[in-house]
Amino acid sequence: MRVCLHSANFGGIDEPVLHEDQVGVEVIGHTFDDLNFPLRRRTMSARLKARIPKMFGWDLLPGFDAYLWLDGVFRLSRQDSVAWLLEQLGDAELVIYRHSSRETIREEADFIRAKLAAGSQYLRVRYEGEDLEGQLAAIASDATYVDDRLYGSSAFLYRPTERVKAALTEWWVHTSRFHAVDQLALPYVLRHCAVRVIDQDGRFATHLEWQRHRTNHV
Repeated sequence: MRVCLHSANFGGIDEPVLHEDQVGVEVIGHTFDDLNFPLRRRTMSARLKARIPKMFGWDLLPGFDAYLWLDGVFRLSRQDSVAWLLEQLGDAELVIYRHSSRETIREEADFIRAKLAAGSQYLRVRYEGEDLEGQLAAIASDATYVDDRLYGSSAFLYRPTERVKAALTEWWVHTSRFHAVDQLALPYVLRHCAVRVIDQDGRFATHLEWQRHRTNHV
């Protein structure tokens, strides 16, 4: 089993991450940064650009049995972290952590609306002007979808099956078309995939360590 551990750090917003050496599984790490990835400064923000390696690791780094995405604020805190995640994956296609505090796409949208209405500087500089209503309408137009879950999008492990690759491609379409908060569309795009959920807040997970961004990036 060869696992690709991939992440992104554009604009140097995160401290370099030193993961614990992994045992029991072959793990190859790759961090996309300003030196090894097209800058694209004329067309997109660093935040949106980071979604490309996040959603297309299977395409950019082909040939692995499984892919582990970690946002730059996470490190593997134990030597068996990847082996443990593979156990949680089991025979599913993707394993992911539950959302830390909300349970549906609608709740996430209501949270964003309320924070923007209250003048949150953090959300305003990042997400003001995104097409939240368009995204909700697009999801609501699918009468077969039940809005009953929300995932944390900062860490997930998957097999590059055709259904997962299609889901991650659709994720990019939603994120670039509607809203840069990628958690909004994630449950919807994974609707056809076999997903297992780790019942932990990723920030306080047993096999990951969370740290803040080095800079208050926009």
